[in-house]
Amino acid sequence: MGSELGGETGRTVDEVHRESPAEGHWRTFATFVAGTLAFSWGLWTLLLFEVVPSSLTVPLIMLGGFGPFVGAVIALRRSGRSVREWLRSNLRYRIPLRWYALALVLPLVFIVVASVGYVTVFDGAYALGDVPPLWLFPLGLALTFFLGGGQEELGWRGFAQPALQDGLSAFSASLLVGVVWFVWHVPLFFVPGSSQAGVPMLPYAVGVVATAVVLTWLYNATGSLLVPWLYHASVNPAGGYFLAGTDGLQTVAGYGSYTLLVVGVALVLLVHYGPADLAARTRVRLADLVETAAPG
Repeated sequence: MGSELGGETGRTVDEVHRESPAEGHWRTFATFVAGTLAFSWGLWTLLLFEVVPSSLTVPLIMLGGFGPFVGAVIALRRSGRSVREWLRSNLRYRIPLRWYALALVLPLVFIVVASVGYVTVFDGAYALGDVPPLWLFPLGLALTFFLGGGQEELGWRGFAQPALQDGLSAFSASLLVGVVWFVWHVPLFFVPGSSQAGVPMLPYAVGVVATAVVLTWLYNATGSLLVPWLYHASVNPAGGYFLAGTDGLQTVAGYGSYTLLVVGVALVLLVHYGPADLAARTRVRLADLVETAAPG
């Protein structure tokens, strides 16, 4: 990259190198957020203002889903860090299989339990005829792993979370990432055909922040991005197995039932592990994943 990082700051690699991780986590996170929103919102604005034909809705939504990865790459390069080293450190796969199983099954358990609670507490009605056969779940999972949401984790947990954890507790970092994660989704609430269209915004917002805590636990507990990536990929197709039907899930009571369950699990994790690491092992820091390039 040379000795000059460019931009308005005019900071050199030497200056970045001398800056401690705790001092630089805010600047790194801000760069990530700016790059992420610029890429994704730039594409989704075309849909909001109907600049492009409706046939491009799904492709542009999916392409915009790579915004967190783009934001991570921009922040890495501006701080003089290696994208390749960052990816290699994050994508550890030799971890106990139980973590993969948990990430795969837990979203399904949440959605089924929440649907039973919705029917029981709010007098909802089961719509088992609308529930897709279970064999379709792996197909949906494969799609969402690469294109439909899972790939977002390259940015959210793979970069933003450890960047903030350089200077903040795991819990505080989770809340910040969760809020940005929700704000990033906001334009999609107004795009017909998106997954967020028709979903009540407030329960969704709370659910996203709570999910960020759960994903932080999975990430810090394993030190591997693949586990939260698999969990995120599982969440989207799991929604189809809400036993009161997707129409029930899109009500305040229906989505709220799911959100309350995830909030409860997040609180249990917080109490059990504590806010510092949110796991039985030390939280993952960006400084541990990839070093800032040495000056010279």
